[in-house]
Amino acid sequence: MKKLYIILIAVALIAAGCQKEEKDQLEQLQKDLAAFQQEQIPGVPDSQYSELSEYSSGPLSFTFEKNRYAVDAGGSVTLSYTLEEAAEVSVIVREGWTAKVSGSGSKSGTITLTAPDPAVVTDLIVTATTPEGRRTTTVLPVMVRDPYTDATRTDVAAMGYYCFHPGIATDYHFQKMAECGMNMLTIESVDNWKEQLELAHKYGLKGVLFVNGPAGDYYRDQNSTSLSEIIAVAKDMPALAGYQIYDEPSTLNIGQIKYEKDRIEELDPNPAHPVYVNLHPSSASKGSLGVDDYFEYVETFVTECDLKFITFDQYPVYAGFMDPSWPRSLAAVRESALRHKIPFWAFTLCCREWNREDPTLENMRLQCNTNLAYGAQVNQFFVYRATSGTNYAPVMADGTYTTAYDICQDYCTEMHNRGYVFAGSDVPKVRKYMVIDSWSESLSLADLPPQINSLYTSRESVVSFVENKGNKYMVVVNSLWNWTQEVAIDVADMIYVIDHDGVFTELQPGISRFPLEGGDMLVFKYE
Repeated sequence: MKKLYIILIAVALIAAGCQKEEKDQLEQLQKDLAAFQQEQIPGVPDSQYSELSEYSSGPLSFTFEKNRYAVDAGGSVTLSYTLEEAAEVSVIVREGWTAKVSGSGSKSGTITLTAPDPAVVTDLIVTATTPEGRRTTTVLPVMVRDPYTDATRTDVAAMGYYCFHPGIATDYHFQKMAECGMNMLTIESVDNWKEQLELAHKYGLKGVLFVNGPAGDYYRDQNSTSLSEIIAVAKDMPALAGYQIYDEPSTLNIGQIKYEKDRIEELDPNPAHPVYVNLHPSSASKGSLGVDDYFEYVETFVTECDLKFITFDQYPVYAGFMDPSWPRSLAAVRESALRHKIPFWAFTLCCREWNREDPTLENMRLQCNTNLAYGAQVNQFFVYRATSGTNYAPVMADGTYTTAYDICQDYCTEMHNRGYVFAGSDVPKVRKYMVIDSWSESLSLADLPPQINSLYTSRESVVSFVENKGNKYMVVVNSLWNWTQEVAIDVADMIYVIDHDGVFTELQPGISRFPLEGGDMLVFKYE
């Protein structure tokens, strides 16, 4: 489409009286136009190119769900549209893209756009023609995620914690989980764990199998098959992601935990099936931890149990305030993960529990975005299915869905859109703007890359520096979930800002200001 635009500009120059050099350029552009019109575009007749000059606006108008769309190289995106009256809809695409229209001839429909790999930004020309011959057209920009690296979409791991009892462990609910944006789940049932792993594989999910310890006792108590027999089957199932044996243990139990972990690893030595031991948060009492210091607690488990990753649970958003111990937990877990070069996982509350705040997009953003900014490689959503202790969750015990499901889906969409920033990333540095706790370091000018002169946030925020596949990013998270703040950045050399769709936009030198909603984050990329 760029060539076509240049041709139209050239025609305007001739009309204004251009010079000989410009006329020579026009002749070349006219040759380009002839070649342009002869190119075969899959699914689009060549004859449509000659009609471009006949396109005109009229009272018939398109309404699209969004005014800009983003797609991964080699991926697809579906655009929904509506019209004031029934019309035949046709699409022109270029640069190797393809488009398929569904619902043409009616008032609404969809266009499925598929990108080549590699892909470049394109314009989608959509035309509607009524039976009476009235015609209108619109040009819709379609962006490519991560056009500056060779990476296509990489989803951040999102795990539903406590999911399906046998009564609702059906094909439908596994499909809904995948549509929500979850790509992992815990499997607690001893009755149909195998069927759940099979359904997980069907929908591209990975399952962590509960064998809560003492692991052998878990199955004996349920009058079920022995642990060794379970693992003999599970270890060869493609959807298996690991085994959970303990939740919130004390260091006083570390001998038993190590014994159970070693026994499972002997039965299944596959490093892709690690043993999951979920640790306490730093708000736990010294009696629960078994030691005086939380940093010592985390380090003890990592070293003595040889953990392959660290996971801990903490749900910091209460009605009106945030748990002040949360930054300490994140700092301790991140420090130990960096020291031992292993990943860590973190939780977010997506249900109604005790006196904590009900799930909202804002407080879910705060929890998950902060986890990502600290370097978490899995966001665990607790609880996905309502249990006896939670009377509201994305999925109720009877299999009905709530608005919490929609909130999880909305957040997972924007999280996965920017997944190439965080999945497999390193986070060498995390700072706080307006530090209010003793476990965080203040942001200074020395922390900023040379492309950025200064950064200002009007309220407390987390500023993280992320490295991934040779690319460098700066992430700013609003640490308040109930307050929109302003972020001002003074740029010395051009950088990029990445929106919720995962699309890059150039940020030119100078001062730019952004409103940052509660719990939301800004992502900047610099060379």
